[in-house]
Parts: sequence; C-alpha cells; structure tokens
Amino acid sequence: MSQLIINRMFKPSVCKKFLRQTNVRLFSSATHTSGLESDDKSTKVNQPFSSKPAFPFLLIDYILNNPNSSSDGRVRTCVYPSSATEVLIKDEDLKEEVCDAMTVGFSRDGLRVKLCDNYDDNLCSPTIFYKPTDPELEDVTAYLPPLPTGSQIQSLAMSSLPKRDKNWVVVVKLLGSQLSIMCRPFGSRKWINIKTKPQHINPLSSIMFSKKDKKFYIPTPGGNLLCSLDPYAEDDDQIEFIDLFFDVLPKSVFQELADVSTCSRTDHLVESPTGQLFLVKWYSEDSEDIDDYTLYHVTKKFMVFREGEQPSRYSKKMIYTKDIGDLCIFVGHSEAFYVPASSSPGLKPNCIYFVGYNFGVYDLTTKTCTMFLTEDENPLRKLEFPYWPPPASFPVLAPN
Repeated sequence: MSQLIINRMFKPSVCKKFLRQTNVRLFSSATHTSGLESDDKSTKVNQPFSSKPAFPFLLIDYILNNPNSSSDGRVRTCVYPSSATEVLIKDEDLKEEVCDAMTVGFSRDGLRVKLCDNYDDNLCSPTIFYKPTDPELEDVTAYLPPLPTGSQIQSLAMSSLPKRDKNWVVVVKLLGSQLSIMCRPFGSRKWINIKTKPQHINPLSSIMFSKKDKKFYIPTPGGNLLCSLDPYAEDDDQIEFIDLFFDVLPKSVFQELADVSTCSRTDHLVESPTGQLFLVKWYSEDSEDIDDYTLYHVTKKFMVFREGEQPSRYSKKMIYTKDIGDLCIFVGHSEAFYVPASSSPGLKPNCIYFVGYNFGVYDLTTKTCTMFLTEDENPLRKLEFPYWPPPASFPVLAPN
C-alpha cells in the first residue's frame, strides 16, 4: 500500500511541537513530493517530511486529542454521552494514512507472511520471511508445506520469532472451529492434525502462544475454558482443557454487562512482558446503513481480565481489571499482542487498539470507545492490509 502525505493534518508546527516534547525524529529526512498543497493538482510541492513516519502513532494521538473539527474540515469529532466518540475522516488520503498508522502496531520487526507461494499451478503453501534489523539475528525464510485441500487460515501463531530450530512450531487455526494444524518447518516439516471437535473452539477467537507456559491457547465458545496444546508433549496432537474461574465482579460492572447482552463476543488472549496472561473480551453489535441496507459489525466495548496468582496446570483464576499499566493491547485478525506505550511516541497507555471490521481505540480508564468513520459515516474498515499476521482467508489448491 502506497504511503500518502498528511500535509495539512500534520503541519510543520505540529511536528516541531512533537519533536520538542519527545526529542525523537518524527519522520525520516527524505523529502516527499506532492501536489496536495497546491491549487494546481499537477503542481509538485516539496514537503519537509517524508510520508513514512518513524512514529506513526503520533498521527493517531493527534487525532484523538483534537476535540473539535480540524480547521481544514478533513476531520470532525463527535462525542456522545454513552462514552462513545466518533471521528469522521472526510479526506481519502488521510483515511489511508490512518489505516497505515493503525496497522503498523501489528507489524513485527522484519517479519512477513506470504500466504500463497506458487511453485507450480497445483501447489500452494504459506511462506514466513524474517529479516530482523538486528545484525546479530539470523535471517530466516520458512517454506511451509501445502495445507489440506480447501483450507482457509483464520489465525496463525508461532512458538517464537522464526529460527532454524527443529523445535520451532507454527500453528494455524483454520476458518471455523473444526481444525487446527501444527507444523515444525525445520523439523518433521509436515502438518499434524489437532484432534478437536467443532464445539471445542471459538470460531472467531484467535490462537496464541504463551512463552511462560510454553503452550498454545485458544478460548472455547463459552469463554470459560481454554483449549491447550502442548507442542512438546509426546501426544502433541491432543488438546487439554483449562478451567477459567472468574473472580467476583465489581457491582459497577453489572450494568456494563447488561448493556452488551445483545452483542456478539470474541475472546483473545495476550501475554504481558512479565508472563501474566490477559483475557480480552471484545463486544460488537450490528449497525445498519439505512441508505444502502448494509449491516456493519461495530465495536461496542472491551472487558479485560488478568490472570491471578498461583495458577495450576488445569485452571486459572481470572480477575476483572481496568488497568493494564503502560501496556497497549492490539487486537484484530490473528494473535493479539501487547506493545509498551513507552516504546513508541503517540501510543496511549492502558488502551486497546483494534482493526479489521472497524478501526478505533478503546480507553480502559475512561471506558471510552473511539471509532474512525469514513466520509459517508460508515466504520473505517479494511480486511486486507499488511499487518502481522495478515488476515488469512484463501483457498489452498491440492497438489497432484
């Protein structure tokens, strides 16, 4: 996706202010040429900043902290009493920049997945590329074997960043809830079918790997159990179930649960730098565009539960929390993960950044959901864009 310059929204005065506050380079020093500042669209105007920001979340932070409409009319902010905020983006270029900025959080350093790599007309298999910026780390390209005929990947997780190790494991969750399969790209190099039943796995929730427990987890449809897969066990094709016991909820949360009683829910697990597990419950509801009779699935609320102390092998105690500290959690397609807010200027701590069917930021402190809308007042959404791992839904051809 080509990068587009935000020449008005990010005015030089705004950039200089950020530079003074953060003492970091906001954009690269390359000069971008664009005709957007000129009355003549064909006239090229040199811009002092490149369109490839080193810290793209500054753009999101600037928009979130803009209480009113922008002076040029490209952004309009509407705040509602129901703790909902809508940011209407009227400019197509700015919309693309927001999409790019939001999806940067889903990029891992030098990591890319190509879903289909055709060696011949009848062979199709994913490939994982890892080219880290750290010169001490090894570049890795992992060619995965072909998937079963008709497979569609819904999410993908790895036991670590790619490395040439026979025990490095890749697990994919196929579309729906009937099957997950595992592969050791530098070991046996074959897919192992995981023995699950449709009722075991939430069809829309993502799979993740716990570095602390050294297991893959995915929530069950009810959200009170985890399917657990130990890739290092002798019977590595068998799943176990882990009970989730939820602590007593604060009374203040009861009304919030009533407000989302008609919403759909997906559950996502993420592990903090200290090894603490968080369960993120993502609530969404349907919204109708009465002009073209289109339904949109829009975010209503998030709830987060942290893992309590002294979990056992077969159970975990989950405690409601609205404070994840300096962390930001990113959810979308595939594995959810954290980013320390202090690691990148513009990130807001204790927030959840979400992408996919709609883009936005949920503040756990204020319980405010901010969604980005397009000019026609429909949710900003993009189901095909480059973030790790990419949204994966493709037919896999059977080899001869």
